[in-house]
Amino acid sequence: MSNTKESVVLKYDDMGIPSIMLKVENTAKTPEEADRMFFVRGVEYDAVYLSRFVNCVQNGRAYSLPLMDPKVSINMDDAIAACRKKGAGWHLMTAIEWNWLRKHTNPDVHGNTWKGHYHNDETEVGIKVPNTWRTLTGSGPASWFHNGNKETGVADVVGLVWKMIAGMRLKNGVFQYMPDNDAAHAEADLSEGSQEFKEVHIDDLPFPDPVKIGPGEDSLTITTTGEVEGWDAVRRRDVVVDLPADKIPEILKDLGIITEGMDKDDAWFAADASLDEAVCYVSGGYGSASGAGPSALTLYNPRSSVGSDLGFFSACLGEPVIR
Repeated sequence: MSNTKESVVLKYDDMGIPSIMLKVENTAKTPEEADRMFFVRGVEYDAVYLSRFVNCVQNGRAYSLPLMDPKVSINMDDAIAACRKKGAGWHLMTAIEWNWLRKHTNPDVHGNTWKGHYHNDETEVGIKVPNTWRTLTGSGPASWFHNGNKETGVADVVGLVWKMIAGMRLKNGVFQYMPDNDAAHAEADLSEGSQEFKEVHIDDLPFPDPVKIGPGEDSLTITTTGEVEGWDAVRRRDVVVDLPADKIPEILKDLGIITEGMDKDDAWFAADASLDEAVCYVSGGYGSASGAGPSALTLYNPRSSVGSDLGFFSACLGEPVIR
């Protein structure tokens, strides 16, 4: 049973300028039944607002609007700032928010995955941005929306641009995350030197090794015992999960590191264990072809990276729940 309710709303920033958002309402009767997406530093919220469109930036602020050229050539720190500048509650979409959206996305969702059209159908197109392979946000067919509906769905959830996601990363190959939706907090330290990220451990030993992600002996590997070194990008089906099947931490599933049907999934999965910090991008871009998808995920770029196929979604918290 889902304890959420979705609706399309206009959400205004502190300058009175609207964004078109998907309001995800917390309808749980008790805190125990509520999705952890609604908890920020122990406070339960009544809703989370997710961008319906990959964001553009105007006057240094991020907006979710249709038929816009998405903001690209922006690094993660500047994307975080463009979201937070909008006022209370606004933030760069977090890992737990993205994974709520991923889990509610149609498995056969399409997008601009090859130079302006869907890679398997050249007639499935959006409106091209001149002199680029990008398409205007939300200009594609219904199949490019997360629920197959142009009126109520999140557009370009797959393809168009890779989306920067806050709240999980690699540090020299060690996987780290922020609990619940703490990355959405206005004072969350999302910097490279942040101490607010947690490691994942699965052993019952006093000092167990953390979960690491990177190239192992045979392929890209998720492990606690093996060594990982360097970088690689593979299809999800080729990722080696070197963890006891009965002890896989739920957080790895909650955050989309390990997904259902992974052994048959063509989506890209990439990691760079040699970087001091590798931040998270999801979904694929306009050149990802069959490697794009809701489960496509990379942890192999520094936060300073920019590109013509890299953008972001903003999100906003609702109000604290009074029970």
